[in-house]
Amino acid sequence: MLKYVLPCSFLLFWTSAAIAADVPAKVEVCAACHGAEAPSPYPSVPTIHGLPQAVLDNALFDFRATIRPCRKPDCGAEANCPDIDFCSVAADLSDDEISALASWYAGREFVPAGEPYDAALAARGAQLHQDKCNSCHTDGGTSSAEQATILRGQRKAYLRLAMEDFRQERRVAVAEMDAMIRALSDDEMAALVEFYASPRQHSH
Repeated sequence: MLKYVLPCSFLLFWTSAAIAADVPAKVEVCAACHGAEAPSPYPSVPTIHGLPQAVLDNALFDFRATIRPCRKPDCGAEANCPDIDFCSVAADLSDDEISALASWYAGREFVPAGEPYDAALAARGAQLHQDKCNSCHTDGGTSSAEQATILRGQRKAYLRLAMEDFRQERRVAVAEMDAMIRALSDDEMAALVEFYASPRQHSH
């Protein structure tokens, strides 16, 4: 079994509110990169709190099968980054553990990262999203249909990395998304990233 040595800085993320009786045993390993609560503490790491359970299930199964990039998180020059990669974390998870983790994280609150954004580019990205992405990443990217994920409020570095992974076939997309993302120019991709970083608006 793999052993993990978590950095002392991990304790900063782990609050008493997050330690509850219903927390699956492996959550503390996930929290080393994703944080105990949303949003994600690291630029290249997605917020997973509040994502659809199917999205989380699929991600963990893919990491366990090493069919998603097995990179370590890029935590920035000043952060004490955990020396683990995502595939290693998922390698020894059972199907039941994956289901428990996905269910627990799906029940948490998604909190937007709130990063600075370029308003002009975001306006262009809003139209691109409406034309190309909103059928699956619904409500302006704030919710999702079926197995699509939440995009609005994720960190920009993660969004850029994810889009490039899909364009370079490092991640597998459904046919419609595969064709769409390959057709995007670099400028269009940048506009979408700025839109997803812009404030979320909720329907009432």
